Amino acid sequence: MKKSSFFSKLNKATIFKAVLTGIIIVIVEIICGSLIYNSYVNYVYEEVYAEYEHTVYGVAERARATLGVDADYSSADIQESLRELVGDGYVLYREASGGEVVGDGWALSGSLADLGLDVRASGTFTLDDATYIFSSAELGGYYRLGLVDDFTTRQAAIDGLVSNMVAYLIIAGIFILTAFIFYVNWAGYRAFTPRHAYKFTVGKDGSITGYNGRFRRDFGAITKIDVDFSKYDNGGYNLINVNGVKGEKTLSFTVDKRDKKLIVRADEIKNSTGAVDAASSEGGEITSTGKAKASLSKAYDDFSHRGKRTLIGIIVITNLNRISALFGKEMALSVQKEVIRKAQEKFKYVYELDFGRIGIAYPDGNSFNAVLSEMSDRLAYLGQPIKIEDNLFSAELRSGFAVCDESMPPHDFGYALQAAEAALQRCIDTKIADFLVYHESQKSVYAKYFIKYDIKQMLTEGAFELEYQPQYNISLGRIDGFEALFRVKKSWSVNVDTFSFITYAERTGAMVQLGDFIFDTGMRFAKQLESKGVSISLNVSPVQLMQAGFTENFLRIFKKYDLKPGSVCVEITESFLMNNFEETLRKLTILKNNGIEIHLDDFGTEYSSLLYIKKLPISAIKIDKEFVGGVAKDKASQAIIRFINNIAKLIGCKTICEGVETPQEYDMLKALGCDTVQGWLIGRSMKPEDALKIIDTFDYEAAAAAKNAQLSQIKQPKFAK
Repeated sequence: MKKSSFFSKLNKATIFKAVLTGIIIVIVEIICGSLIYNSYVNYVYEEVYAEYEHTVYGVAERARATLGVDADYSSADIQESLRELVGDGYVLYREASGGEVVGDGWALSGSLADLGLDVRASGTFTLDDATYIFSSAELGGYYRLGLVDDFTTRQAAIDGLVSNMVAYLIIAGIFILTAFIFYVNWAGYRAFTPRHAYKFTVGKDGSITGYNGRFRRDFGAITKIDVDFSKYDNGGYNLINVNGVKGEKTLSFTVDKRDKKLIVRADEIKNSTGAVDAASSEGGEITSTGKAKASLSKAYDDFSHRGKRTLIGIIVITNLNRISALFGKEMALSVQKEVIRKAQEKFKYVYELDFGRIGIAYPDGNSFNAVLSEMSDRLAYLGQPIKIEDNLFSAELRSGFAVCDESMPPHDFGYALQAAEAALQRCIDTKIADFLVYHESQKSVYAKYFIKYDIKQMLTEGAFELEYQPQYNISLGRIDGFEALFRVKKSWSVNVDTFSFITYAERTGAMVQLGDFIFDTGMRFAKQLESKGVSISLNVSPVQLMQAGFTENFLRIFKKYDLKPGSVCVEITESFLMNNFEETLRKLTILKNNGIEIHLDDFGTEYSSLLYIKKLPISAIKIDKEFVGGVAKDKASQAIIRFINNIAKLIGCKTICEGVETPQEYDMLKALGCDTVQGWLIGRSMKPEDALKIIDTFDYEAAAAAKNAQLSQIKQPKFAK
């Protein structure tokens, strides 16, 4: 692979600046050289002239003393006396008439003007290929005495010194220009050559033959890494996991192939893999749409055409809804605006996708690896406290990034964004880190986040079903309701959990059709239970509720089965009441007025506000399993449940406690005055036919006795025979 020259990497603007700077250096050097040259020459000649002027002044003074100031210096007698006094090499001339020479046989004849000399100043002139120096002094009566001496040898010496000085100046200029070019090349090389924390050399047999101090410190004196580095292209971006002194590290690396060895340069990429995925019912996302997403897409296309790598990222401010509830949406938007401003400092290409959702794009270049290796610090900067109107806010962030390079098969924005979404969703689900970085070499770890199903086709082919979890009314001593739970039939072997599948349906716009299936199936079963006084609770997602025409469609199905008031309940979670509360209130009121009961799910786990239970037309508050688990002994949970239960009774609502698993929990909830319980103690989710049977056959005392017996066996120690 042919290496590109340094200048081929520079853009035209940079080359122009470098050339312009070089020209300026040359011009400055010439000006400075000229000034030095002139100063030196003037100094030399001033010294020489002073010497000769001193001599001629002395001679002129002796002539005036001997011959007199008023002597007629034009007469032959005076001139002869002058010759005897001063010897040859002198000239007598009148100051007037351009320095006309008086007398014959002297060093000069004619006039000084013919030789380009000044009658009063010292100077040099050339005559018959020889150089002479001339100095003069006043005699009297408009006559001056001039001294003429051969200056050829001395002039040559002076010229030699000047030539040497010019040569030195030229050499100094060349040295300065060379140093400048070297500096530009060195600075450019540093700009285009990323600084890597780790550097090691790999021989042809795959053994590590050398490494820098940082590598030895973090990984010890290892001699081999189980990776075939020779298969990677020069300059390509790759990820590997290496066992270090303090555990496994994920490294991004590039390979520089030499004749007999490979030079590997690497940096640590934190949070690129992490632990094995764990199931989670938490998380979620806001769909990114509109012009900002289009701008992000355009940036990705532009960057991917100009370089081998592009970074795509999604940052979610997870507590922005909470800030909105407590301080108002305008304040929340101000917080988001400040986070975006700080993100622009660290990533430059930043796009406001939605409320609490920010898009990032970053092109290939000299700082690409630095962005990856410094990701933790950059995101920590974004999460630093923000002061707005004397209020201090902390932005809680979760982020997902994808490194899009030649290893990513489809070079389109949709896939790149899906990869970033996968990293973000895995970050939220597993809670192993605040951010994750996806690379195609790790796709197996993110497999479940790349699900791609034709939900419409699956609906047609009957891939889905509902199961029903019973709800036991404590005071009535019977089952009086079921929560409908969506399931993908096992025969379809979908390798993702239900929550992830629902999230996928919401993201791909298939939730409306899927919701219609859930509502229709659930209400059809509700019709079967109507005569038994048992209701069906249906979960409604924010995507469904915010759809135009949701209430009309829901009521259409409700009326299709001619259901009685109270036979169907809608469950909503308080977490999505933060946005569009007034719109949510309006739609739920319409449902309530048409005989649909409203249950508020997971109360107390998100952004609980008494305003909700005051304004919303709810008929039941569901207490989350986080408070129910261990309630038999946990005084704090008991106090919270008692508080919620008292409020519910005051406003005419019932309470439904989720996650009840032991008789002890049941007994405590009964003592606290709770109305209904739901959990594995009563029954897991079941098929419709089993749900129909359990209504008439369920015996709580028998279920409690069976559970106690099971718990007793677990507590008994096992002894070896």
